[in-house]
Amino acid sequence: MTGPFQSPRDRVLWILAHHGGKMKRSRLRAATKMREAYLNPILGELEREERIRISGDIITLERAI
Repeated sequence: MTGPFQSPRDRVLWILAHHGGKMKRSRLRAATKMREAYLNPILGELEREERIRISGDIITLERAI
């Protein structure tokens, strides 16, 4: 469940988990309602933590939340 107290990182992971674990970057950006400049650092951080994998334009959830 998304809510006002959910962190942006958790929101990204929640959206990926509830959309089959894989989304195009543009669709994820629209679903999170975040600007690209704000979303990209979050995606980079999640990728370094091996929570997601970025392959071209596709973002894939790597392990269970």
